[in-house]
Amino acid sequence: MNGNRLSLFLWAVVPALFGLGGSGLTRLGMIPNLVVMGRYHADLAALWLVAGLSISLLVVSAWAGQRWMEKRVSSALAEEREGQAADRRRFLRRLDHELKNPLTTICLGIANLRSSSQLQADEVSSLERIVHQTQRLHGLVEDLRRLAELDEAHLDRTRTSLPEILEESVLLAQSTPEWAARAVNMKLQQVPWPVAHMWGDRDLLVVAFRNLVENALKFTAASDQVEVRAMDDGRYAVVEVADTGPGIAPDEMPHIFDELFRGRNARELPGSGLGLALVRRIVSLHGGRIDVRSRIDQGTVVRVSLSLAEA
Repeated sequence: MNGNRLSLFLWAVVPALFGLGGSGLTRLGMIPNLVVMGRYHADLAALWLVAGLSISLLVVSAWAGQRWMEKRVSSALAEEREGQAADRRRFLRRLDHELKNPLTTICLGIANLRSSSQLQADEVSSLERIVHQTQRLHGLVEDLRRLAELDEAHLDRTRTSLPEILEESVLLAQSTPEWAARAVNMKLQQVPWPVAHMWGDRDLLVVAFRNLVENALKFTAASDQVEVRAMDDGRYAVVEVADTGPGIAPDEMPHIFDELFRGRNARELPGSGLGLALVRRIVSLHGGRIDVRSRIDQGTVVRVSLSLAEA
């Protein structure tokens, strides 16, 4: 019994017990029963009983009223949050719809220009910059769509192998031409036992870990190291994605999971600013936890903890 419940129990029960005890002692003659005040006579035994029970009833009524009010407030806040989430989903779907057609038109125009043999060298350079920014905008729209869909996601939970998920995530991350030549060192616990299976949505977990690996590759040079480590502590599967990149500034750490946030080290790099927000949402849907440790000029470690499946 916690402190609040113990306090409520004492305030609700002690007055009633005190009243019953006083009434009983009065009936036994140990306390004078009849109190005379002028023309008024009072039955002290009855007063003891009524007073004790009344105080207990008032305490219980006040507690019930407070609980009812707390539930009303909590329900109102939940409805407000759900309304805000619904508005956000509608906005993201509308944004996706409004941007899709212009992006398609731009991509067709770029394809036509690329097929032209009359472009000068400086025009080719300008066109490539347009291609780069268009790809970035296209990635941003896709990530916004994924975030909107995750707000309504129904997890397809299956008993799945975390090492297989990590291996697929690394292969997909390295399939991007920019990172194809980069090495990722994977360390999967095998002793004293291999990492156990877990319940989760395999596809979503692949998306999450692929994002983390791509982030690590993005912030490291070709000669630097990226490690993916997985271990099993008996209750949780713990995955760490570590890099030897430039690190995250302390003043930026509270914001790294914010949507569209891009740190100073990321502003010249490709990306939408939604990767970590997407990862956190997927981990949260699985009831997991994500933590980040970082040191300037040394690197960053992203740690994800997920519950294991029962044997």
